[in-house]
Amino acid sequence: MGELTTRQILLVEDNPADVYLIRRVVADCGRDIQLSVEPDGGDALAFLRKDAPFTHVPSPTLILLDLRLPKVQGDQILPDIRQLPAYQATPIVVLSAVPKEEEAQRCLQLGATAYVHKSANFYAYVDAIKAIVWHWLA
Repeated sequence: MGELTTRQILLVEDNPADVYLIRRVVADCGRDIQLSVEPDGGDALAFLRKDAPFTHVPSPTLILLDLRLPKVQGDQILPDIRQLPAYQATPIVVLSAVPKEEEAQRCLQLGATAYVHKSANFYAYVDAIKAIVWHWLA
């Protein structure tokens, strides 16, 4: 029997409740998925560039990016991520509490692959995260 390849997700999120929820949902999607979490855009860029102390981290195959972060915002790092050769085709899904009609088009123009509204409805939010993981890591 062949070995499973571990799939990597980078979650850029500063809200501990969202991190907890997404960790649980991702864990339910498969043991072969590893989730790394960075709380702000600056750390996320260092992670993706493999700057110290991130020199040996695995490269993610999916990036989940909160729009509103401390220090460096998600929408500020989108173009920077797309400038990195290793991530020009990597799916970047923006997760935001900002209504989709207000921010989605701008984020897509900045380099996001998709925009998902963080629903106040718990079950809708969980279903959205599952759909993202299944779609992009299938």
